[in-house]
Amino acid sequence: MSVNTLILNVYIFLMNYHKIKIELERRKITIKAFCQQVGTTEQSLHQMIRNRSMKVDMLERISLALKLPVGYWFDDGALSAGSEATSAQKKTPQAVGTAERIDAVTSELNSLLKELHKK
Repeated sequence: MSVNTLILNVYIFLMNYHKIKIELERRKITIKAFCQQVGTTEQSLHQMIRNRSMKVDMLERISLALKLPVGYWFDDGALSAGSEATSAQKKTPQAVGTAERIDAVTSELNSLLKELHKK
C-alpha cells in the first residue's frame, strides 16, 4: 500500500458518516432516490456508513450530488484527535475498536515512512 493510499484511508476513516443522513433528512431526499443518483444501492450505502468505509470516488460523488465540498464531511477536530475517539464516536457502536484501528493505521504509516527513509 502506498503512503498516499494509506493517508487517504485514514482521512476516509475519520470522516463523519452521520452527516450523510443528516443532509438527506434536511433536504428531504429519500435514501433510495439518493442512492440512484450516486450510483449505489441502499444496502451498500448503509454498509459504508455502518463500517465507516468508503472509496474516495464515492465520497466525491456524494459531495457532488449534494453540492458540498469534500471537506464538509470531516469534523474540524477529527484529524487532530489522535488515537482518542471523539465524543460523537464514543456514543456510537462504531466507536468499538476506533482507537485500535487508528493506532494500526498509524503504525503501518510509520513503517512505510521508515522504509522510504531507508531507500
